[in-house]
Amino acid sequence: MKTAVITGASRGIGLATAKLFLENGWQVIGTFNKTDIPIKNDKLAAVRLDLASPKEVNHIAEQIKKQVKTVDILVNNAGIVLDGRDENIDVDKIRQTFEVDLFALIDLTQKLLPLMAAGSHVINIDSNYGAQSFPIDDKTHVGYRLAKAALNMYTRILDFYLKDKNIKVSSLDPGWVKTDMGMVAATGINHPDKEPEEVAEEIYRIAAKVNESGYFWHFGQKREW
Repeated sequence: MKTAVITGASRGIGLATAKLFLENGWQVIGTFNKTDIPIKNDKLAAVRLDLASPKEVNHIAEQIKKQVKTVDILVNNAGIVLDGRDENIDVDKIRQTFEVDLFALIDLTQKLLPLMAAGSHVINIDSNYGAQSFPIDDKTHVGYRLAKAALNMYTRILDFYLKDKNIKVSSLDPGWVKTDMGMVAATGINHPDKEPEEVAEEIYRIAAKVNESGYFWHFGQKREW
C-alpha cells in the first residue's frame, strides 16, 4: 500500500487532499495542529504537529519513520499568513512566517527523504504570490510572499539534488481557494473562486500522473516562476 504524508490535513486543501487519497486506497499520515482531522478511516494516521517547533518536527519525523517503511508522496501543505491585511513590513511576522512556511517545511522534508525511493514525489503547495513573474499589486502579504518565493527556489534546488535518485519535486500554485487562509484577503468585491476539492484533484493528478520534475504548476499547466 502506498503512503502519502500530508501536512495541515485538518481543514481546507489538506483535508480535501487527505480524503481523496484515502478514497483511492492510499495510507495517509496527516498532520494537524489545533483542530483534529475530521475523518474516521483505518488507513489514516493523524499526528499533531506544530510546525513552529523544531523539536516537534523532529519528533514527528521519527514517529513517521517508525510507522512506515516508505513515503511515496509528501504534500507540504500546512502554512500560515500573519500579514495578510498589513500594509507595513513587520520583521517579527516575517520571521514567524519563515519558521513555519519555509524552515519547518524544509526540515521535515529533509528528514523524510531517506524514506522516499525512486518514483516518489514531493509536492510543495506554493502561491502566485511566490512567483517572481506575478506583479506586486498591493502592500500586503510581505512575509507570505517572501516565504513562498523562497519555497519555489527550494523546489528547484531540491529537484537538482534529487535528480540522480529519480525523486520528483513540484511546486503548485493552487489559485485563490475558499479556505480560512484564502479568505484573509477577501473583500466585498474580490473573493476566492476555487474549492479545496479542485486543488486536491490537481495534487492527486500531479502525484499519480506527472513524471516531470522541478516545475511550478497551475491548473494542470506549467507556469512561470
